[in-house]
Amino acid sequence: MDENTWAGVRERVLRIAEHPDAEKVFGARGHGFRLGPVLSEEQLRELEGELGIGLPAQYRSFLLQVGAGGAGPYYGLMTPSSGDGGWQWRGTGLVYSAQPTAAEFAGRPFVAEALQSEIDALDAQEPEAGAFATDEEFRRAQEAWDARYEVLYDAQEEGAVFLSEQGCGYTSLLVMTGPYRGAVWDDLRPMDGGIVPTGHDFAHWYRGWLERTEQQLGL
Repeated sequence: MDENTWAGVRERVLRIAEHPDAEKVFGARGHGFRLGPVLSEEQLRELEGELGIGLPAQYRSFLLQVGAGGAGPYYGLMTPSSGDGGWQWRGTGLVYSAQPTAAEFAGRPFVAEALQSEIDALDAQEPEAGAFATDEEFRRAQEAWDARYEVLYDAQEEGAVFLSEQGCGYTSLLVMTGPYRGAVWDDLRPMDGGIVPTGHDFAHWYRGWLERTEQQLGL
């Protein structure tokens, strides 16, 4: 990563906030092109202590140089902050936020791909009423199937942070652990699309949004 990756980015975002047509940009009503304060090195080390691993380098430098959250792709970036429950990514200042992510949860292994195979197999095994002798047997089988599905569904989120709400229940995730660490993935499960890679790292994802926004506004 180039040390100049984030040079001038905060100023560019805040300049957009002053543009008369800024509210026409998709997601602007969710974040208003507001950026939260940057985090300090001490805060980042505390966060990483709970995470159990260092933050991905591009994202870490963003938190130090640009802001902890706010203006960003879709309806804006979630903010890592410390509270009674420890460090969590929360929707501070966002009108439409993704679900919170605890640091401990984000520090677990990211195995969404492997779990998708299990989920696909489980889908094929969903109980059908006609295969059971009684309604009670079907009910018990359905409850067991639902419970297993929920466990696998939730486990797919481990090792990543809910970064941004896209709308219609879709979200952007930032992977924190494993071979995909630092990559942005899309959670498209509300329409059975699974959790899939975007092919972008955090810097490309964020700077691409910023450049497209400036082009839209003629800046």
